[in-house]
Amino acid sequence: MKRALVCGTLALFALVASLGISQAQTPTGHDVRLFSSAFPGVATPARYFSLAQALVEYGPGTFSVAGSEQSIRFFTVMEGELQFTIGGKTNVYGVGKFFSVPAGVVVKGSSEGRTALARVFVSSLVPARGEGAVTVPGSRESSPPPVRLCATSVKVGPLPSIVDVTQVGHRYDPGFVTPFHIMNQLHYILQVEGTNFYEYVDGAVETYGPCQVAQMYVHRPGIMGNRTSAPSVWVITTLGIPGQPGVLPWSP
Repeated sequence: MKRALVCGTLALFALVASLGISQAQTPTGHDVRLFSSAFPGVATPARYFSLAQALVEYGPGTFSVAGSEQSIRFFTVMEGELQFTIGGKTNVYGVGKFFSVPAGVVVKGSSEGRTALARVFVSSLVPARGEGAVTVPGSRESSPPPVRLCATSVKVGPLPSIVDVTQVGHRYDPGFVTPFHIMNQLHYILQVEGTNFYEYVDGAVETYGPCQVAQMYVHRPGIMGNRTSAPSVWVITTLGIPGQPGVLPWSP
C-alpha cells in the first residue's frame, strides 16, 4: 500500500513536470491523458483563417463519402478502430493513432466489418474562402452515415506562416483541479462530456459543457478543472509558435 502511494505521487509529479506547470498547488483526483498527437512545422493557410474541430462517431459498418477539402486536416482516433483511405492508400488506425491530410487530397473513413463504435477527433485549418469540399463522383456515404457528435469553428489570427499543431484529449475525474499555470500558445478546447470550469487569478470564472468551445486565455494565470460529480472529457487543438513552450508555471 505504501509503495503504491509513493508510485502514484511520483506519477503525478511527472505529469505536472511534463506540462511545465508549477507544483505550488497539488491537483486532486486524476487527469487521464487519452491521447497526444503532434504535427510540427505546419504551413498555415494565411495569417488569418478558421480552426474547425469535430468529434465524429462511426457506427458499426458505417463509412463516409470520399472527398477532399481546401482545409488542412488532422485526425486522431479516440475510440475503436477505423480504416482510412488517403490519396488512394489505405491503413487501419487504432486508439491514439493519428495522421494529417493535406489540402486537396481525397480521404474516406470506414468502419465496415467492425462491430463496435469508433470516434475520431478532427481539426481543420480552414482558409478564409471556406472548406471547398469536393465529393468524388460516384462516391456515397453509408445509411445511416457517420455522425458529427460535436462540431465548432472559430476564427484565428494573426499567426505566423509555420505553426506546430497538437491535438490532446483528457478525462478529468470529479474533483480534479490543475495547479496554477499560464497557457502560452493559442489553443481551443472542445468539451465532449461533462463540465469544466476555468478560474483566473483576476477573479473571472467560466464554465463550459458538452459541445461548447472554450479556451484558457493566453497569458492569463489561473486553474481549470472539474468540480461536478461526473467525469469530464475534453479535447484541445493548439496552434503553437515553434520553439515556444505551451504552458508556463505560475505561483500565486
